[in-house]
Amino acid sequence: MINLNKIINISNLSEITYNKNGDKTWFLNDKIHREDGPAIERKNGSRLWYINDKLHREDGPAIEHSNGNKEWWINSKRHRSDGPAIELENGDKEWFTNGFRNRKDGPAIEHVNGEKEWYIDDKLHREDGPAIIYANGDKEWYLNDKLHREDGPAIESINGKEKWCLNDKEIFYDPETWNQLVNESNIERIMNK
Repeated sequence: MINLNKIINISNLSEITYNKNGDKTWFLNDKIHREDGPAIERKNGSRLWYINDKLHREDGPAIEHSNGNKEWWINSKRHRSDGPAIELENGDKEWFTNGFRNRKDGPAIEHVNGEKEWYIDDKLHREDGPAIIYANGDKEWYLNDKLHREDGPAIESINGKEKWCLNDKEIFYDPETWNQLVNESNIERIMNK
């Protein structure tokens, strides 16, 4: 008697299901999985790549939305090392590394309206300028997700309003005591690391 399980490994055969909306999903061993194309094809044109139930694609975006938006994922974490992990049809872009909003050589979020945001490891952070530059020209300085600026106001509005902050605490600006407050803030920041 011939054992067909030895000739054809049934456990490695994909199963395709169709839902009532006309979407197609590929499964392998009860997990969303497909290695030679998208594992989910929606009737609206969106396509999603999965390996072992995880959003995953190494040679392009893991999600291609029907509206033109694209998302790069590796092991179900937003990730792209050679560009933005989110590219929206309108031109907005976002950079991610291992699931964290992150970019070391520029803003991690760029909006087509000119707004920019700098992030390191999912925290608003920039040491050489404002971490947020709004489209209207307003600016905010952050270090480690805290409003912080030692050489000027942490918030500058185009209407002239300013807010001085050290380690996320609003400080009344007095030129006579500012340097002392900056030194105390640096000591506090070092002690809390």
